[in-house]
Amino acid sequence: MRICVFGAGSLGSAVGGMLASHHEVVLVGRKANVSPIAEDGLRIRGVVSRTVKLDASDSVKDFAPPDLLIVATKAYSTSSVVDACSGWISGDTKVLTLQNGLGNLEKLRAWRGDRAIGGTTTMGASLVAPGIVRIAGIGKTIVGSELDPNAASKVSSAFRSAGIPAVTRREIHSEIWAKAIVNASINPLTAILRIPNGDLIESRTLSRLMAEICSECESVAEASAITLPVKSMYRRARSVARETAGNRSSMLRDIELGRRTEIDCINGHLCRSGEVAGVPTPLNNALVSMIKSLEAGTSEKA
Repeated sequence: MRICVFGAGSLGSAVGGMLASHHEVVLVGRKANVSPIAEDGLRIRGVVSRTVKLDASDSVKDFAPPDLLIVATKAYSTSSVVDACSGWISGDTKVLTLQNGLGNLEKLRAWRGDRAIGGTTTMGASLVAPGIVRIAGIGKTIVGSELDPNAASKVSSAFRSAGIPAVTRREIHSEIWAKAIVNASINPLTAILRIPNGDLIESRTLSRLMAEICSECESVAEASAITLPVKSMYRRARSVARETAGNRSSMLRDIELGRRTEIDCINGHLCRSGEVAGVPTPLNNALVSMIKSLEAGTSEKA
C-alpha cells in the first residue's frame, strides 16, 4: 500500500517508520523534522530498534497521491491538512485520523465523505531529536468506519502486516470519545501540576478529581447519544495512568516547551458538546481556563 503520513512528529514518525517495513511510506512534516529523515533515514529506538530509509518532505507536492493518507498532526491543524492536501490526493485516496481529541473525523468526513476513517492508538512514542523517535510501547490501534467497514478492515490489515496490533470497530466514534475522555482526565491535570501520569493515581485527592471529571464526561457522552465501550471511564483512565506511569503527557510537554496545547479539541470540545446537550461541565470548563492561562505566555496562541 502507498501511504503518506502527514505530521512527522512523535506519533507520525513512529507509525510511519513501522509501516515502512511492509509498505511504501512517505512522511510529511515540518522541515526541521523531515530534513534529517530525508538525508539519513528515520532512526527508531526503544522496543523497536532500526533505521528506516523512506522519503520525507515538508510538502505533499513532492510525492504521488497515496492509497492512504494518515493524519497524525495536532488536532487543531486538521483544517490545515485538508487545505494542503485537497488538490493533491486522488479520488480513491482513503484518509485515516489517528489524532487526539474530538471533531477530527467529522472534519475529514466533510472533506472526504465515506473515504474518511476514524482511528485511535495507544502507541507510546516520543521525538528524541529530529530524525530520531523512541517507541516506548507499540500498543493497540483501533480503526473503524460505519460508512465503509471494508476499507477500515484493509487499513487495519495493513497495520498488522507491519507489526502494529490493530483491530476493526464499526462504531469508531465510541472509541474516539473514550480516548478523549481518558485524555481529558489525565492530560490537563498533569500539565497544571507538572507531574508524570502515574502521580495522579498515587494521590487520593487527585484520584477523586479524575473520577469526577470522568463522570462529567460520561454524562456529556450519554446526552450526545454516544455509547461508550466500557462501563467505567474512570477505571480505564486509572489503567492508562498506571500503564504510562512514568510518562509526561503530551499536554505537559507542550506547556513545558511553550507550545499550543490541544485543550480546545479535548476538554473544550466536551464543554461545547455539553452546552449543546444541556449538560453542565464546570470541571472541564475550569481545566480549559487553567490550561489557557498557562498558554497565555507562549509564542503560539489559540
